[in-house]
Amino acid sequence: MSSCRDTAIEHLSNLFTDYRPQFVGRPDGTLLINLRNASGKRLMSRVIQQEEQRNGVLLNNLVERIRRDLMTIEGPLEEDNVDWFLKRIELQTFVPVNPTHRPRKVVVAGSRLRAMAGK
Repeated sequence: MSSCRDTAIEHLSNLFTDYRPQFVGRPDGTLLINLRNASGKRLMSRVIQQEEQRNGVLLNNLVERIRRDLMTIEGPLEEDNVDWFLKRIELQTFVPVNPTHRPRKVVVAGSRLRAMAGK
């Protein structure tokens, strides 16, 4: 398991070189990532589940969610970043071992608002 954790840490460290990522292992096997800007201000913290550490697709989905959140935090949204918000990203269920839970999807930004405006 530690090799999966080490691989995830290395992957995330390489992707977020513009920030100062800090990782903390937790007793339940999850991993906490803190991203700080150059002045040391914490921008965000995320928990990386064990399944995300082992599965490359889930880890990449996490990376995309973090990038979207960073764009929102740092704002303003540039025109060339709009595509990030139009992509559907699978989210983990709260109980991933329960087969009755289906993966949730992120609603495409704007479609709900357009539907509500039409009412």
